[in-house]
Amino acid sequence: MHRDVEPATFRNFVEADLRRAARLVIKIQDEIDPQIRIATPEGDYWIAVQLSPNENERQNIFGYLATYMAWKQALAFTVACELVAPDCIWCCGIARNERHACMAQIERSRRPWTYKNFGLTEWLPSSSIDPIIAELLPTRSRAMTPKEISELQEWFGVDGKFPAVHLASGEVRGV
Repeated sequence: MHRDVEPATFRNFVEADLRRAARLVIKIQDEIDPQIRIATPEGDYWIAVQLSPNENERQNIFGYLATYMAWKQALAFTVACELVAPDCIWCCGIARNERHACMAQIERSRRPWTYKNFGLTEWLPSSSIDPIIAELLPTRSRAMTPKEISELQEWFGVDGKFPAVHLASGEVRGV
């Protein structure tokens, strides 16, 4: 896919975000945090989050992400990350009527810590997407409490733990 061509379908967006994550891994030569792209009525937002090995902390992060998506009235989102087994970049996309998952195997140089390239896109069944991820997309709009808005600011605001970047403007925007 040519980089200057806008993806035509949601499935194309998922593959484009897979390739974007792969380019980031090659550029930084290190593991990446999960990359989340959220489509909203006011444009797309990008968030990189660190997931804790602690199950309760991971659940908290997923809860805040779900609340943020409800606040922004998310229409769809993608999640791209690096997996260990298989050794690949993986991406899934969730929309109201579509779910896609794909991966690209990592090709390494002789030194195992150096990323060289990524293989072809392999499409996976939508059943391979963890329900916890799929449930992040809001099914309806809802009112936010002042406490929730304050918490979202702490997590995704300008000075938050994982600032949300508005892709069209490149700005970190407050909640």
